Amino acid sequence: MRSLFFLIFISVSFFDLSGQQININPSIVEFHLQNIGSSETQVITITNNSSKTQSFEVSLGDWNRKVDGAHDYFKPNSMPYSCASWLTFDKNFIEIPAGKSGEITLTMQAPNSGQALESMKWAMLFVQGANLKKPITNGPNEAKASIQEIIRMGIHVYQTPPSLNEPSAKAVSLLPVKENKRLYNFEIENNGKIMITGRSHLEITNLANSQETITEAKEFPVFPGGKRIIPLEIPASIKPGKYSILAVLDYGENASLEAIEKTIEIK
Repeated sequence: MRSLFFLIFISVSFFDLSGQQININPSIVEFHLQNIGSSETQVITITNNSSKTQSFEVSLGDWNRKVDGAHDYFKPNSMPYSCASWLTFDKNFIEIPAGKSGEITLTMQAPNSGQALESMKWAMLFVQGANLKKPITNGPNEAKASIQEIIRMGIHVYQTPPSLNEPSAKAVSLLPVKENKRLYNFEIENNGKIMITGRSHLEITNLANSQETITEAKEFPVFPGGKRIIPLEIPASIKPGKYSILAVLDYGENASLEAIEKTIEIK
């Protein structure tokens, strides 16, 4: 009888897994080191709500966001914005009994370089566990299979010096999508030194009667130096005619709005 073994590797960025019954808190860890050699410690709690003991390995990595918001992952300390080498944790393996919680102590220490503290840095702390499922047997003369599902959960780690408190971003372009005449890609760029949380929407004005429609805002984060393309759609309720469309970027109460305007005709 043949035996087959399947390894399924699943990377997730949410932390209350109903199937695994594992909760991690917090899901984002923020440090605010300003001085050379300074340090800060935070605690991450893993709660095992399942009916059996769970084991986890802890590791570090680098990551970034693509223009569509998806994640790219890299080896630790391989990217210029990485703070992975600044981080240490008190254990790289933790076993948590059913119904109990365990803690990981994460410490960040700033390097002996003032230049490294002049911009935001970030990394990812991975918590990886394995769950071996029961063997699957189809018949006495058929292959027996077992599946091991590995869940890797990522905790965002941000280091933002307190002196960096002025975000900066710009609207780059507003281009129609060929496949959908009512859809426009709004490209924005974070040209500052800290992460921004942007909100974008369309303001649509009928040039014949000045009637205005404002679409629901979309919220998204962008790292320093990063770009983001936000799809903004003209609602189906907008009737044929000539319109002014204004794509708006709002990235903070104290920041000026960025916008791009176009005149279009809906047929």
